[in-house]
Amino acid sequence: MTDITEIEVNLYIDVEKDSNLKQTAQIIEQRLSQFKMVKEAEAVSEKPRLTGVEVVAAIGVTVLVIRGSGEIVGELRKFIMQLKGLIGDIKGLKDVFVEVKDKRIPLAEVNEDDPEQLKALTHP
Repeated sequence: MTDITEIEVNLYIDVEKDSNLKQTAQIIEQRLSQFKMVKEAEAVSEKPRLTGVEVVAAIGVTVLVIRGSGEIVGELRKFIMQLKGLIGDIKGLKDVFVEVKDKRIPLAEVNEDDPEQLKALTHP
């Protein structure tokens, strides 16, 4: 019998103001769905918000990462590494944040080699 667990990871992505939010959300969703460890990805545009000096458009993303009998940290490590590569490939993305408990941490600050930080990313 295979032990399968789903882990929810929430992302928030700021996009350039001239980007087509709906189209960008669809691209993100499609690309994330191609990751082997992703069971489901949903990306939706959020209401623009003011960040000090500018209005920022954003996309909220929820990803269900699955694992078989492998270790959760190993799957999250692979997911974060692939996510960092993906983000650079999609035009119009500015900042990407991963939700950890009640805080949003920039993706660039997530250390895929820190097991405790990776565990904190999960929302069972």
